[in-house]
Amino acid sequence: MAFLSLPLEIQVMVISRVSSIGDLAALSQSCRSIRRLCDMKTRERCYQIRVDPKDCSINKTFDLVMEILKIPKLGNYVREIVQTREPSMEHHYVQTAEQRELSAGDRDLLRAAVRKAGFAGSQESAVLNMLMQNTTKPPGETREPEPFRFPNTAYGYDHGQIHGTFIAQALAAILISVSPNLESLVMTQPFSLFPGFYRGGERPQDDDVHFPLNRLLRRANASPASTAYLQNLRKVYMIVDDRKSDDRFYMAIDFLECATLFDRLPSIESISTDALCDDENGEARIVLEPRSSNISRIHINHSALPTIFLVSLIQSCKVLREFQYTIGGRCVLGGWSAPFNAKTFIKSICPHKDTLEVLDIDAEDNMHYFHPSCFEEGRVDQEIDQRALESDNDDDDEHQMLRSFSSNSGSLKEFRALRRLSVGIGFLVYFVMGVRENNEPRQPFLLPETLPESLEYLCIRGYEKGKCKLWDTHIDALVTSFVSGSSGIKEITGIEETIPNSEDVEDPDNDEDLLWIPIYSVDD
Repeated sequence: MAFLSLPLEIQVMVISRVSSIGDLAALSQSCRSIRRLCDMKTRERCYQIRVDPKDCSINKTFDLVMEILKIPKLGNYVREIVQTREPSMEHHYVQTAEQRELSAGDRDLLRAAVRKAGFAGSQESAVLNMLMQNTTKPPGETREPEPFRFPNTAYGYDHGQIHGTFIAQALAAILISVSPNLESLVMTQPFSLFPGFYRGGERPQDDDVHFPLNRLLRRANASPASTAYLQNLRKVYMIVDDRKSDDRFYMAIDFLECATLFDRLPSIESISTDALCDDENGEARIVLEPRSSNISRIHINHSALPTIFLVSLIQSCKVLREFQYTIGGRCVLGGWSAPFNAKTFIKSICPHKDTLEVLDIDAEDNMHYFHPSCFEEGRVDQEIDQRALESDNDDDDEHQMLRSFSSNSGSLKEFRALRRLSVGIGFLVYFVMGVRENNEPRQPFLLPETLPESLEYLCIRGYEKGKCKLWDTHIDALVTSFVSGSSGIKEITGIEETIPNSEDVEDPDNDEDLLWIPIYSVDD
């Protein structure tokens, strides 16, 4: 094997660049010497570290932190950190008596790590105090039964939950700072659950540690060039589900603010979430700075969001390569729905015609203007504009953002990098028709003529033959082109067998089988 002829230090460097634990496991089976270098038993233990605010987890994670501090190369094995407890809005950390007993040397190592992570002065003292707790129950406290918590509220915590949240954040922050190859973060919102916490009031003072994970991320994102950690972070998954909320409903976190914790990092690519809805009052929503974010892949699934929310994320991207938004899997609290404005959305992605590679929109159940009769009578644009007027609000920042791209125009064929497209039949036909300034008249067309040459995969949702003559005409032409081989598309789904559009769950009590099950559950 040519690999074995390389100098040992080169072999070690190559192995360290393999991020997939599966690929490493396969490589380790090739020969005995590579197996020793891969050290799979240790790598598997360090590859993903879960930080839960439970006594057993806290102590296990603390022991691993100390092990990394004593053997720094172990930090190179950490690729993903999962932190699963969100803060409460009305509590700050109160230092309590230390519960751990460390040797003088171990304590010096821990203090040095806290300082290296950027915590100084009173911040250093507070974070160190959090790390020196070995139980979520503060000294002198008696744990009370945990009260019921209503959906989308920030109440109902006992002192053990609150105390454990700070400890878990401190552990996660130090772990991040000693894991230079960290690629993935799975976490809850690291600041107050109340949306707009910082924007609604004053930010905490510099000497107030508040939530250490939040502090660490903001500091790194504000000055990534001067930060040693988070240089290789590529993807972030925001956990929306809260352990004390009713997980049958969509839930709100300040997702736009969360994006600003990572969007300037040098290697960041994607941010994802599930089961998200907007703040019910809409007061906390911000408009992100245009063309400021390094995030290029956005995946928001099983969610219920207004179009302006999605547009703000899109407009913030310097480059957009993937965008996925799907509804369904949860019930909407209060019975409202999140209408989707196809025209506004298409105009917002027009600046990314040369970079967008993957687009997946499954929200056609909330695009009621795509009824077959609207297409056959040529009044789709009028219906969209009318519904946009009815749902208009008075937010000046949002109006300014909408005006900034109101003159954008384009059609599906102009998206020259698009390889994979998954949309409803109505959205597809409207997209190929294109949006034009002042609703300029469109020339007659057939679907195969209006698809980008780069397209390799097409998924059409909600198509039923015979439901709309116009749609049938387009699909028949598409099939003919595909069968003849004149199309560059390699795979089409949703023609012979209908793929249903996703829908919000109307009755979660009787439709439990339709509820989305979280990938990362928030453990008790």
